[in-house]
Amino acid sequence: MFRNTSQVAAEAFAAAFGKSPEGVWSVPGRVSLMGDHTDREDGLSFGYAHPARSAAAVSRREDHTIRVVTDLTEEQVETTLAELQPPAEHSWKDYPLGTVWAAIGHIQSNPGNGEEPAPTPTGLDIFLTTDLPIGGGLASSASICGTVSMAINELWGLGLSNEELAAFGYHVENHYVGASTGMSDHVTVLCGEEGKNVFYDARGSDLSLIDAANLVEESLVQMLVETGEMHRNWEDVITERHNACDRVAKALGYQFLREAPTEEFAAATHLDETDRRRANYVVTEIQRVLDLVRIVRTEGAGATGHLFNESQRSLREDYEATTQRVDLTTELALASGAIGSRMTGSGFGGSVHVLIPQEHVQQFSDTIAAAYAEYGWDAPRVYTVTSSPGARRDA
Repeated sequence: MFRNTSQVAAEAFAAAFGKSPEGVWSVPGRVSLMGDHTDREDGLSFGYAHPARSAAAVSRREDHTIRVVTDLTEEQVETTLAELQPPAEHSWKDYPLGTVWAAIGHIQSNPGNGEEPAPTPTGLDIFLTTDLPIGGGLASSASICGTVSMAINELWGLGLSNEELAAFGYHVENHYVGASTGMSDHVTVLCGEEGKNVFYDARGSDLSLIDAANLVEESLVQMLVETGEMHRNWEDVITERHNACDRVAKALGYQFLREAPTEEFAAATHLDETDRRRANYVVTEIQRVLDLVRIVRTEGAGATGHLFNESQRSLREDYEATTQRVDLTTELALASGAIGSRMTGSGFGGSVHVLIPQEHVQQFSDTIAAAYAEYGWDAPRVYTVTSSPGARRDA
């Protein structure tokens, strides 16, 4: 279903640059089970590594030139280390270039101690590819940043862990691209492992890998529907939602919503009504993440359907992050026998996660294909999914 992106990148690098790369690194995407947008408020998230991967074939140069070639577009990029600055307008190239920029910033902030001098940045030749849908709610941007950061970490000798490298992607999105995001996606794509779910607590940046539920024993299947609707992380609509939550936290006297007791939030009468609804999603979603982890461990995945459905309702009514296509997909999933269905990722398009008994998989696939055709939408991509191998060097 998905390409061997590392092989694609290695072969394309040789064709583009006339030599073999020094190395090839790849990083998966992310399936978010629950907790989207809460990391901005010191909250919790729960997700796992997607089977589709981004890959970067990279070599150092003897000068300070950065060249980036990709099969995502015909545009090629050539710049220098000194010219890297946050741009006024944004596009795909911000993510690889921003990662180089973030790595340089890290080196400048950590100049060494004399005995171990700071690494010296070099020019780079990069070929980049991904099988993740750009803006499709599966953390393509985090995957691309993670792939390039792993290459730089090794080639420049930074000596950082994958969890530390997640900060590069965070800085790219918030300070180079100008998006409003947290750390969750970056931590999940860089630290996820096959057969594991990633529980991330933004307060203290605590990461735990938890065994994925044995869905085969429960005759359940996880499915993803790529709706074909795309979003961009720098869009104002996402920033507006985050700003609303920030305002509520400050109105209650806290830095983050995570700090506000649920009872105090519920009793507050001085909040803007729209801001209250945005914050209500975040406050209740943090609790749902805790409930999801507990129920999976004690009762099994089959008892979690109501949490996905409650989360989806709050995303639709409180956070207003869904679309007609996302709403229809979740509704048809439940009508086809799914026990739970929820948008995955930032929303405003993207993908839908469905937890469904094996016996209803074909019915749902047929139903969703027919419905999209009836609305005149392009056919969705529908497939089963499980937690997949994590970030790695492939060559």
